[in-house]
Amino acid sequence: MKTQFQILFLLLLMGLTACQKDIYIEEVGAVSGDLPVNPNHPLHDSLIAIVQKNVGKGLPGMQVMVKSADGWTVVNGGYAKIEDQTPWRDNATAWLYSITKTYTATLMMKAKERGLVNLDAPINEYLSKDITGNLPQSDRITVRMLLNHSSGYVNFTITPGYFLNELNQPLNQPDLMEQLEFIFGKPLMFEPGTDFFYSNTNYLLLQFILEHVTGKSWGEMLYADILLPLELNQTLFPVTDDQVRKLGFPNYYFERFENGELENCSQWHNEIAHSLHGYGGIAANGADVIRFYEALMTGQVVSQSSLDEMRQWVTGKESTEPDYGLGLEYYEYIDGVPTYGHEGDNIGGTTQILYIPSKQIYVFISINAGRQLYGQYLFKTSDAKIEVCRFLSK
Repeated sequence: MKTQFQILFLLLLMGLTACQKDIYIEEVGAVSGDLPVNPNHPLHDSLIAIVQKNVGKGLPGMQVMVKSADGWTVVNGGYAKIEDQTPWRDNATAWLYSITKTYTATLMMKAKERGLVNLDAPINEYLSKDITGNLPQSDRITVRMLLNHSSGYVNFTITPGYFLNELNQPLNQPDLMEQLEFIFGKPLMFEPGTDFFYSNTNYLLLQFILEHVTGKSWGEMLYADILLPLELNQTLFPVTDDQVRKLGFPNYYFERFENGELENCSQWHNEIAHSLHGYGGIAANGADVIRFYEALMTGQVVSQSSLDEMRQWVTGKESTEPDYGLGLEYYEYIDGVPTYGHEGDNIGGTTQILYIPSKQIYVFISINAGRQLYGQYLFKTSDAKIEVCRFLSK
């Protein structure tokens, strides 16, 4: 499991005993509209059973969308907001978190196809000296190493400085350069290209590289190269607070004290999400995420050779199966059945997009409880996603 935070975050959070519980509650907008679902989809009843079982174990809310040869089906369970029992709607929008990395990797592949960047060139060719001068071995670490997390750069979101900033200023998030500064001067975790470690630092740097070589903002590239051509009208970046309140975003919950009790952390959660940009800042309806993945896998976004590169997997020294391609995670929920996609996490929510090539199935999962702190909900949320993915992989 590739999460952004460590147990240190739990210890720091537990120190906030003076904090009032549930001070971050948000409104949930009423949204209308439905997917063109197949009412007789053969997977629907089984997915209902899985979702209801996991909501019964304590998940506040869970949404599963599937597209297969039999069409679309969507299952919503639990609540988008526990406090007033607001249901989770098909057409609601939710944060994607690190699923955003697939979009950023896709933009990099398009930049490569246009001759704007060489994936095997060192990153100091594309970044300013005020950045590379504070990053070790920027003359040896390549763009490809950032894409597949083999650079060795520390993940800034697990540094003590980042944690302390979260606790001291939860509604005042650092900008991208301030985020990067948390790892300035820190040594590499390993020799570049020799191991794997999932690091948000890598994709923050990729955003800076893309903006340098194109002269456009990451958001402008996202709309011009992906959202507009594919007509993904329910995918958002940047996301405003007004959109969060009006487009059916769920409230988000976390287990602060490892006691099985959830607290509403929505405003804090949303402020973090606003700050993530190219490594985690997209929000969307799950159907748009599936449409993007289907377009990517069928050659509508990048060339076949670029897609093949994105599926060249690296495996960490401590891993039992491949870990990562270029913006894609690899999984085998059933031995011998390769699948890939991406997970995402924030303090109050978790998501996943998965493609199962042998069955031509796409699935999107969103749960409005976080799994970044050690406790019951780390396992409840992970187990729910695994159960869905394993069932669909059979």
